[in-house]
Amino acid sequence: MMLNKSMHTNLLEIRDLSIDFNTDEGLVHAVDNISLSIRPGEVMGLVGESGSGKSITAKSIMQLLPGNAIIQPQSQLRLRHDNTDIDILKLRGRDLRKVRGDMVSMIFQEPMASFAPAIRLGDQIVETMQIHLGYSREQARREGIALFDRVGIVDPARRFDQYVFELSGGMRQRAMIAMALSTKPKLLIADEPTTALDVTIQAQVLELMLELREQMGMAMLFITHDLGVISKIADNVTVMRKGEVVEAGNADQVLFKPVHHYTQRLLAALPNLDNLPEAPKKTPKSLLSINDLSVSYPVAGNRRKQEMFTAVKNISLDLPEGQIIGLVGESGSGKTSLGKALLGAAPISEGSVKYHGTKKKVHFGASKQLKRKRLSKTAQMVFQDPHSSLNPRMTIRDIIAEPLEAMKLTSSREETDQRVIEIAKRCHIEVEHLRRFPHAFSGGQRQRISIARALVCKPKFIVADESVAALDVSIQAEILALLKELRAELGLTILFISHDLSVIANLCDWVCVMRGGSLVEQGTVRKIFLQPEQPYTQKLIASIPLLEPPQPQVERLLESTEVVAVQQEPLIRGPIRGHITKASIKSHTEELRC
Repeated sequence: MMLNKSMHTNLLEIRDLSIDFNTDEGLVHAVDNISLSIRPGEVMGLVGESGSGKSITAKSIMQLLPGNAIIQPQSQLRLRHDNTDIDILKLRGRDLRKVRGDMVSMIFQEPMASFAPAIRLGDQIVETMQIHLGYSREQARREGIALFDRVGIVDPARRFDQYVFELSGGMRQRAMIAMALSTKPKLLIADEPTTALDVTIQAQVLELMLELREQMGMAMLFITHDLGVISKIADNVTVMRKGEVVEAGNADQVLFKPVHHYTQRLLAALPNLDNLPEAPKKTPKSLLSINDLSVSYPVAGNRRKQEMFTAVKNISLDLPEGQIIGLVGESGSGKTSLGKALLGAAPISEGSVKYHGTKKKVHFGASKQLKRKRLSKTAQMVFQDPHSSLNPRMTIRDIIAEPLEAMKLTSSREETDQRVIEIAKRCHIEVEHLRRFPHAFSGGQRQRISIARALVCKPKFIVADESVAALDVSIQAEILALLKELRAELGLTILFISHDLSVIANLCDWVCVMRGGSLVEQGTVRKIFLQPEQPYTQKLIASIPLLEPPQPQVERLLESTEVVAVQQEPLIRGPIRGHITKASIKSHTEELRC
């Protein structure tokens, strides 16, 4: 291991980092001469648009860049451990593995691509803890199940023995977080760690991270496009654009008194709950009717007696033509299963679905399953995980063109190319990027490609499953505006599945809330967000991470003491960084006043 004595107090130092990529189109500059440092116990927020270089910077810390990456010679990456500097760029083999996991751990953006699909989740976590912590198998299993429970995984012991494909998107993300935390690292790199989580679990996971930060002195590099989350967790913020740092400083300063126009634009694009839309005009015509719909899946295990898991339970709902219907609820509530069932992609055990907006009647259910081609011109889906839904061997042009060619909607290659270029531009995909393959794009860019593929055949109905979850706020705002435009131009009806309630509030006409496979509440946006009736809905609304102006520290602390009195929790975390016990609140308040 390459070591140098130093007096620096920073845990991580990045100096003059420049990274280029060798591509068929020439040298691409991904990161250009950036510098940042993180102290022990500090949470550094790293924000910026998709493709700005955030993830590339994070992966360079663990030497996880692809083979065509070129780190320029002036670049410096150093970790400090036991009063000694570690030159990351000179580490190889066992020395590098010791840093990965022992000192630095990472929550990856796409958990489906990060877990081994043929090995049980628990076995992967147990192996990690045995290697880095020296635990016995039994001790590692016990600690791993406890971590699953702490990140909000229901029935953690059973989930621990499952494979990654058996979990929902939100569950996979929680398992990825548990695995990253299992080695108790000094530096946790969190790349969009709460993107796939609903607001209640997001709040729980953020609290867990801050608790571990307090207990272990763990520092974090927290990468996200959600500035509301950043305002809750970060001490300092670094803003990146096109591979460069454009603004950096204290979180309150950057988020509430930004200097650079780019930071100001990011903040201006944030959804808010101040001006909720009025109730939409009633549409007499329904595009789609759902009647007593239930969706069940077989449970693996007992071959003699096949057990079934019911993901959707007796849902009846009409989707009005030309409206955007928001579908919300925690991970595992049945949102995605319902969306897939409406497209014939999930098994309907009871009930039926009827489409009114097609030339030929489309009516299917438990007794008569859908012939998918009959509906494909009318209905499309934007999938939750763009990594697994895009063919890695096809160019972006061919991926977007595939629906047109499969359904023979264009008569020539020239016409197909014209339609592809048109929708690519509308989804903010560079025309010259159409020749590339999916692996060359960031998570947010891949999501735009998925949206373009769904819209290229001009459908009447779209199921958008977390379609803007991986997008930064500025592109998110543009995509939401695009969906509204297409709704107006084409009379498009959209079932918009999302855990981001602020997006739902700003986009949708009607909101449906699911829990445990059932529809527990529905109504207009104003009703659901301002006058929720069900305790579950009230809990969801209360957990929304809004970007709120900073308060004076004394007021914050006194406000936090009231929360303690109501919730009767031994520890609380307010906007003052760290945890404070009830017994010390009075003395802390006096110190702040002095």
